Amino acid sequence: MESVLSILESVFSPIISFFTRIFGYALSCEQYIESLQKEIGELRSKRDDVKREVDREARQGMEATNEVMLWLKNVEGLEAEVGRIVEEFDARFGNPADGTSKLWLRYQLSKRADEARDEASSLKGKSNFYKVVDKLMPVRFEERPAALTVGMDSMLEHLGSAYADEDVGVIAVHGMGGVGKTALLNRFNNEVLVQATHLNVVISIRVTRDFDVEKTQRAIGDRLGLSWDERKTEDERAMVLFKVLSKMRFLLLLDDLWEPLDLATVGIPTPTGHSKVILTTRIEDVCDRMDAMKIKVGCLGWEDAWDLFKRKAGERLIRGDEEIRHHAEELARRCGGLPLALITVGRAMASKRTAKEWRHAVTTLSNTPWQLLGMEENVLHHLKLSYDKLDDRLKTFLLYSSLHTDMNPMHKATIIDLCIGEGAIDDFDSPEDAYSEGYDLLGVLKAASMLECSGEDHVKMHPLIRAMVSWIVCECGKKDNRWLVQAGAGLAEAPEAEKWEGAERISLVSNEISSLPEEPHCPALLTLLLSGNRGLRTIPDGFFRSMACLRALDLSRTSIEGLPPEIGTLLQLQYLDLYETSITCLPKELGNLAKLRSLLLSGTPHLRTIPNGVIEGLTELRVLCMYASYGTWRASSSGAGISFEELEGLKRLRYLDITLENATSLQRLSRARRLAMSTRYMHIRGCLGLTTIQLPSPTLGRCMRGLRCLRISHSSKLEEIIVGGGSTANEWSLLPNMHVLMLQQLLKARIIFKDPIFPNLRFLHVWYCSGLEQLIRFEDEVGEGQEAEVVAAFPHLKELHLVGLSELKSLGGERRVLTFPCLRVLEVNECPKLKELSMLGEEMTAIFCSQEWWDGLEWGDDRIKQSLMPLFTPLQ
Repeated sequence: MESVLSILESVFSPIISFFTRIFGYALSCEQYIESLQKEIGELRSKRDDVKREVDREARQGMEATNEVMLWLKNVEGLEAEVGRIVEEFDARFGNPADGTSKLWLRYQLSKRADEARDEASSLKGKSNFYKVVDKLMPVRFEERPAALTVGMDSMLEHLGSAYADEDVGVIAVHGMGGVGKTALLNRFNNEVLVQATHLNVVISIRVTRDFDVEKTQRAIGDRLGLSWDERKTEDERAMVLFKVLSKMRFLLLLDDLWEPLDLATVGIPTPTGHSKVILTTRIEDVCDRMDAMKIKVGCLGWEDAWDLFKRKAGERLIRGDEEIRHHAEELARRCGGLPLALITVGRAMASKRTAKEWRHAVTTLSNTPWQLLGMEENVLHHLKLSYDKLDDRLKTFLLYSSLHTDMNPMHKATIIDLCIGEGAIDDFDSPEDAYSEGYDLLGVLKAASMLECSGEDHVKMHPLIRAMVSWIVCECGKKDNRWLVQAGAGLAEAPEAEKWEGAERISLVSNEISSLPEEPHCPALLTLLLSGNRGLRTIPDGFFRSMACLRALDLSRTSIEGLPPEIGTLLQLQYLDLYETSITCLPKELGNLAKLRSLLLSGTPHLRTIPNGVIEGLTELRVLCMYASYGTWRASSSGAGISFEELEGLKRLRYLDITLENATSLQRLSRARRLAMSTRYMHIRGCLGLTTIQLPSPTLGRCMRGLRCLRISHSSKLEEIIVGGGSTANEWSLLPNMHVLMLQQLLKARIIFKDPIFPNLRFLHVWYCSGLEQLIRFEDEVGEGQEAEVVAAFPHLKELHLVGLSELKSLGGERRVLTFPCLRVLEVNECPKLKELSMLGEEMTAIFCSQEWWDGLEWGDDRIKQSLMPLFTPLQ
């Protein structure tokens, strides 16, 4: 009987236990939830203890073990499940009236709670770890993808030298987009850093334009093997990184940085000794603001560029066909040594087998480069990232910089003049303010690798930057006809009128164009540049009839003699440049251009007629340039010429270059404070009514603090000009910015330069003035028997031109040697009585003179002879 009962018990006991548990789950859900909450509370306490220890050790540069990190992850997952169980219980059974309804749901929740409680108990039992944290052991070095580099061996060596210098903490490799900065960095990583066994870790981060401190911290933490905790603040993460990196010899590589990165904010210790930061950027300002040693990566020279192009396009094909080789060389040149463009264009041509295909590619790269395979996505989009960082004013400056020829540098003043006319520079009080701002903006573009300097006053643009600008103007290649730029292309004729239609920007500067289309239809045209076409003499009637939107018109350095009356219909025109043209009169309709901001008429000596009312109608004029131009200003109520009142009525005028022909107009200008303050270049021609000119003086100087250039010429009445010799600070403050002084064809004037001369004078030209006997006169003379006195003269003078001075006998008088600290160029021509050059100049590079005059010089001082003899340059 007992055995039967035993058998029955063994059979039914599990069944009874099963159903008991089922009914227990269904009827006792509240007790299971309470038990779970108690167990999870105890687990949280254990979790907090472990995390506290991990955090404490992390601040000392330690890291949780993998076992602890897994345990914390499992606890976090269990907490989430418990939260869902409790939330569902409260939602379904929070109301006591529900009683025992929904038994199946109660059973399910109880079962989940019971299982979660068992897991919590298990995790709690595993919380007594043998070791919670351990030292970080990041992988020291990671190889980077390396592209082909050509012509970069010297740059790699330069970077290696900077890296080896223990006094250098931050190294910045900068240059335009696509020049090979990343390739250089990767090659340095793979070839140099692989051998740098003294380093604990090399951290390489590819930075993007939207990179921020948090992303940088996370990238560095991932490389070090640190866990990421969303609950930590930026400062807390920085402290952890700082503690870890402070105990390491590290190298941080930051590729493609767009903004200065505050290393301390990220948590990077100040790089010293063996720990360093190397970054790449397109923006030179980033280098300076991070106190970095700068290494500029420039475009490749011709030999390296040609080598790279041939490797990509196929050297055998190029070598096997002379015509293809000719076109290939042209394509490579148009890439301007930019590796990214050379690689892209080379690959695009690798499958082209005929000379016609290569010729077509040259035309495409010249006119619509975005249509060449790979150029848009690989090159232009890449360069556009730099453009997108510019504000509207900088974009305007870049636009006008792109409308000139690749071959010749652009004068900075030309770009600034156009941008003043466009309104990119607007609110300025003086000419100096406007040009200072313009030079600063061009400097920003240069620092952003969008322009290149060419001497002190000129800039150049890389052909691919110009291509990028044209692509953007054409709405990223969607409207090819918006851009018609063929500057310096050797054109004998202007493009056909059909090509003008739809264009917004047309530049045909520096060609041989002699005629223009009769009546081109250009309703969208904003800019038209025709300067430098010396054969262009006339503008056809009706030429401007369909250019209602035109804002900038440049006809400078052409031979045009007049403007058609419909110039007055260009009511949106803001900039008109007629510099160095043969224009003889201005049409009265010009006075209709109420929006005109810049009118440039300098270098127009044939301009003799300006109708009354034209000048005063230009009420928005900011810039008026009439140096070496019209000068018949009428200062009184009667007489010939334009009333000076028209000038005075230009209330917004801030920049004035002017020509004056009589004493009364000079006096009127000196009394008109606003005009005098705006005067930058002044030409006193003829000097009617003037017998003596003192420089500086209340008449020639009061309120003219911005005057940079003064030219006095063509007078047979002027008797004396005295330059310098001022004895008080107030006298010298009258013309503090005078850089250029030109005295020309003053037939009777006795010219005296007294010490001291203008301290800021840079260029001095004295031509055909028979009254100059000694360049500088001093109050005291050096007596007989005394040693020659060495005297500093013209402290900032860079160029001195002495031409046609028939009575000039000496520079500084007997036994006096003049030193010119900054003089670079001396020209002496047709000065027969000047027999000795008693002068020294450490910065001099050339003395231009005739061979006959040079051979006849008398050298009284061997030191002077040895200094000047190598500088002789014969006049051509």
